[in-house]
Amino acid sequence: MSFTYLPFVAPGGQEGQPSAPAAMAPPALDPLERAHAALRRAARSLEHDAEPVIDLTGPARALERAFGAIYDAFDGRADRLAAVRAAMVEIDGAAVPIGDAAGLDAGLANVGGLLRDARGWLERAEARLAAAPPAPTLDPPPILASRDRPRLHAVPRASLAPTLEVPEPPPAELVAKPPPPIPRPTTFEELRAAVAALKQRAPAPGAIPAAAAPPRPLAPRGDAPAARPAPPPGFAREIGAAIDDLAFLRARTRECFEEVAMVGMQRAPLLGDPFRGALVLERRMLAAIDVIAAIGAPALEHVPRLVAEAPVKDPSLAFASAMVLGCFAGRDALAAAEHALLRSERDRAFIDELGAALKLVPHELLPLALRTLLREPEPLVRAMAIDVLAYRGLATEDELVAAASDEAPPVAARALLHLGCAPSPRLPELIQRALAPGAAADPELREAAWTAMALSDHPHASFTLRAAMESPDGGDAAALLLALAGDEADARHLVARAFEAPRRGLIVAVGWAGAASSVPLLIDLLERDGDKATKLAAAYALERITGAGLWEEVAVEDEEIVVAEPPEPDVGEPREVKLAQIVSDPRDLPAAPAPELVEQPTVDAARWRAFWNERCQGWDMGARYRRGLPYTPDVALGELDAGRATPGERRSLQRELIVRTGHFVRFDPHDFVVDQEEAIAAWRPIASRASGAPGRWTRPRRRAG
Repeated sequence: MSFTYLPFVAPGGQEGQPSAPAAMAPPALDPLERAHAALRRAARSLEHDAEPVIDLTGPARALERAFGAIYDAFDGRADRLAAVRAAMVEIDGAAVPIGDAAGLDAGLANVGGLLRDARGWLERAEARLAAAPPAPTLDPPPILASRDRPRLHAVPRASLAPTLEVPEPPPAELVAKPPPPIPRPTTFEELRAAVAALKQRAPAPGAIPAAAAPPRPLAPRGDAPAARPAPPPGFAREIGAAIDDLAFLRARTRECFEEVAMVGMQRAPLLGDPFRGALVLERRMLAAIDVIAAIGAPALEHVPRLVAEAPVKDPSLAFASAMVLGCFAGRDALAAAEHALLRSERDRAFIDELGAALKLVPHELLPLALRTLLREPEPLVRAMAIDVLAYRGLATEDELVAAASDEAPPVAARALLHLGCAPSPRLPELIQRALAPGAAADPELREAAWTAMALSDHPHASFTLRAAMESPDGGDAAALLLALAGDEADARHLVARAFEAPRRGLIVAVGWAGAASSVPLLIDLLERDGDKATKLAAAYALERITGAGLWEEVAVEDEEIVVAEPPEPDVGEPREVKLAQIVSDPRDLPAAPAPELVEQPTVDAARWRAFWNERCQGWDMGARYRRGLPYTPDVALGELDAGRATPGERRSLQRELIVRTGHFVRFDPHDFVVDQEEAIAAWRPIASRASGAPGRWTRPRRRAG
């Protein structure tokens, strides 16, 4: 079943994406995918686990050809039955030398077992394809430019097979050609002549014997060339060699790839920026992907190299790789991004950014690939796979329950977060398991269990969150969840604790709770001798409750922006004069750069007290307020739509809407702008129906179990 009110639709249209290539029978996909997964594990083991007791280059090249044949069968670039059989032949060719050397190394024995598994699955695919009617040849659709969502481009090309990196065999040693044999002497004169010949052939002490090849004669040394005259102004001394067409296309591909990586890191708006402003950046990113599609096969073949040859596996490369390759039809394109993931050093940021791109791409085989990654031994990869499946509304309840029961805390945590949005009858049991003394030691899993309790209206949510907010580890997250999902008594408890022992996380939660009675106390906190972070948190909480708009521009200190560069060492050379001193008149040198300014609510308690006395005297002190209005889900939706909120705050607003309406609409600020607008439009009638009690902490029942 799907847990989304907004099913994923094809970019530019309203119909859903197909789950398999149109010309291929779906029953043949599963054995092909399992063969591909086994072959991929064999390739990774050959690269990292096998000792080079034999020359591994031959088996590696055979496995590369097997990958290409499997992708040909997947995507119909050749006759599918013939491609499957060709893959089996290549696997057999690689298995022979590996099987012969399996007794010398345990890693090679593991590779041999995986190759047998891959061949077994290919045999099943062969049987299914042999019984299926021949597939018709389809012309690829025309390449259309993207607008506000990425399109799935079909580019005619050869399959993208990975390049396996195995140890090269050691080069053969160069041995000097032996001299002709000396005849066996029969007289003393012949013996003296033989000894003299051996002395002539013997090298000098410490000398290296010369190779058989004769030494290369040195080039005759001529007179040094005369210095060339300086070129006229505007002309270059060295023009350089012209690059060929392929090099030009690859350079253009690199520019577009770097554009996707840069925009992917800058899409999230800052505080005060409307989320719709990201539309310009998104169109810029999609235009770069369209350029790669227009270049065609040379560009697409070069994208995996840009990741493989990067000196540092930066997370932005993972996002760009998956974002670009996920917009091109074919199992091989998506597999190229997966190879970059599985070859990485299991860096969490790298894996998360690749998952962030997979949440956006329109690839038709994404569910199949993600379910394969669910069987990977690495927990972070499995966590990413279930997170993307659930994010896209593709995960079934059974898959989420199985992932929430996983022994690895990252996997269980991601699944619990999604299960809380669409409660399952088994959710209380899974929450209890996650909060058990042994499992609760993991902070990510513990916070996910709290979130699931809050979203599903668990009967023990208030008690658990009140106890957790006193803990120094995760207490702030528990306090925020209590503010989002709690009642009036929970709000009073938050205010009391924040006033007794003020800390930033508690004060932020008080602002989300929105009790009108907390405003005078927050103003009192501004008058206390507290640290700057606590006062600023109180100012933001006051702004969230009152919507006063008492913003001011504040200069950000230098150390909060950049770290000072270390001074250049003195090497005895004259220091380079700055350009500003060269081109400017000494009497009119440029001024120092202006400080960086940010907008934030004022921390002046007098201004807040004056606003409270003048504008808020008619407030109901027992009511809940948000941005100066009695709280309703409509007010929260307006803040989600047009408020000054960061992506993290908008995710909290989404959770609050789930709690206060009892419904679920799939929304996340990571989505494209048009998807966010569609989700907000779907929320609007639901929030309107649930806004009948302004200023109250009411919430409908959506308890699981």
